[in-house]
Amino acid sequence: MPQPRAHRTPRRGSILWWVLGILALGGMLAGLVATLGKREQAHGGPQSADRAPAAILSFDVSTSATGELEARERIEIRSPLDQDSTIIQIAPEGSWASKGDLLIQLNADPILQKIDDEALRLRTEQAELGTAQTQYNIQEKDNEAKVRQAELKVSLAQLALQQWREGDVKKKRQDLELNIDKATLELDRLAQRYLRSQELFDEDFVSKDERDRDEVAYIEAISAYTTALLARDVYEQYELVMQEKNKLSDLEEALAELERVKLTNANELANRLTRLEAQRERTSIVEKRLEKLRKDQAAATLRAPSDGLIVYATSMERGGFGRGGDNTPLQIGQQVYPNQLLMILPNTTEMIAAVRVSESLAGKVRPGQSALVRVDAAGGQSFAGRVESIGVMAETGGWRDPNLREYTVRIALQQSTTPLKPAMRCEASIILDRAADALAVPVQSVFSDGPIHFVYTPRGASFVRTPVKLGRRSDSKAEILAGLKPGDVVLIREPSPGEILAQPWAPDALKALGYALDDDGRPIPNTPPPNPDLVPAQPAASQPNSPGRANPSGESRPGGGNRQPGQRPPGGSGGGGQPRRNN
Repeated sequence: MPQPRAHRTPRRGSILWWVLGILALGGMLAGLVATLGKREQAHGGPQSADRAPAAILSFDVSTSATGELEARERIEIRSPLDQDSTIIQIAPEGSWASKGDLLIQLNADPILQKIDDEALRLRTEQAELGTAQTQYNIQEKDNEAKVRQAELKVSLAQLALQQWREGDVKKKRQDLELNIDKATLELDRLAQRYLRSQELFDEDFVSKDERDRDEVAYIEAISAYTTALLARDVYEQYELVMQEKNKLSDLEEALAELERVKLTNANELANRLTRLEAQRERTSIVEKRLEKLRKDQAAATLRAPSDGLIVYATSMERGGFGRGGDNTPLQIGQQVYPNQLLMILPNTTEMIAAVRVSESLAGKVRPGQSALVRVDAAGGQSFAGRVESIGVMAETGGWRDPNLREYTVRIALQQSTTPLKPAMRCEASIILDRAADALAVPVQSVFSDGPIHFVYTPRGASFVRTPVKLGRRSDSKAEILAGLKPGDVVLIREPSPGEILAQPWAPDALKALGYALDDDGRPIPNTPPPNPDLVPAQPAASQPNSPGRANPSGESRPGGGNRQPGQRPPGGSGGGGQPRRNN
């Protein structure tokens, strides 16, 4: 049954009074908060643990990197044998070896058997070498005799030619000329005699028979004269040429025989020499093989080439430094293969810290920079060092983080009496620069929106983004070149969206810091960065929410958002979305 109207009216009035009371209380609380905010802003100091003032101070610009210790000098002990062998004696791991100490003794019995076989083969080859040398010497003597005989024939042919030219030819010519002279005189005499007989016959002083005899004698004289001339012509035109060609042919044949003898001798001597060289090479091969076997026999005893700590290679593999394989510790009776890494002898008197630095900071690291290296295995003790070198090529993070690029920085540690060992984990703080009397804020208070770096400053109960110009930074401090003054309070955490007072960037403030707004209202830089050592802004994923834990190396850590570099926050340039924390 509905109640009377008089009973419902007082209830509605009481609710209205309750609402008015609550609104009045909210107004009072807002006024109180505003008053507290103005008081906090007037004092310029932090009112809670999540705020800090900008202050003038000096700090080292450094970066942290992790890695492990290495010995500057370490010697690898490998199996020197070209065949599998077994260990019959080994020095204990972890002991200190002095130069010349026995490290490993390998089984050399198979090598001794091969040495005996090769020694017998060497004696046989040496005997064959002696025979080949003797045959070569005999061939040399035979060749000399054959050459002398051929040269003698050439000399005899030359003498025969000279004798014929200077003796036989002259004598023959003299004989022919003498015959012609005799025939001429006889012809003249008989001609006179015939003429006289003819005259006497005409006068009947001689008989016709006597005249005819004189005429016959005259005719015979003419024939003898003609024959003498013909003999001379035949000799000069035919016999002389034929004899000369025979003599020259004999000489040429002797010379050709000499060349044939020389070529034959050279060929036979070359064959002997080839056999000698081949036998000498076979002998040399056996000698070298025997020498190598003897060296292998000596090398089967592995001694320390210098002082160092004995570390088994299997221990390195178990520690994650090898490429896998059998991780059974080295022991007597274990089989080893050729060139197998057996031991490492690091010289621990000079140690190197090999740490990895992200590629964004590698360009700032220079040889000679100071560093402080902390080694947990040495009781957390820190050791002073100096950067020695920076890797040439970047190393990737592998399948775990394929986008990671790091450079290996080697830091030489000062000698210390504290015993250090290779593979000890270490953390190095490399001092890149020093900021003296600089206006600085905690590094975790700096954020970025695109190219703009900013901090959150309190305004009442909320916070506004104040653009700043950054300078040098360390793990905990960031230098402010413009945008703040000493005493200004900044928030050292990332505020929630409800705490941010959304407002657009002031163009005049951006212009003073070297920025401008494009046609779409996005901030863009209009001047080069004021400092070449400025570290690029990193995404929020590389910065944790807790104060005092800046990450200058750019490595991703949880708790700082999931946006990628260059992604704009929601709400545009003046929105109240979550910005990227600058690292």
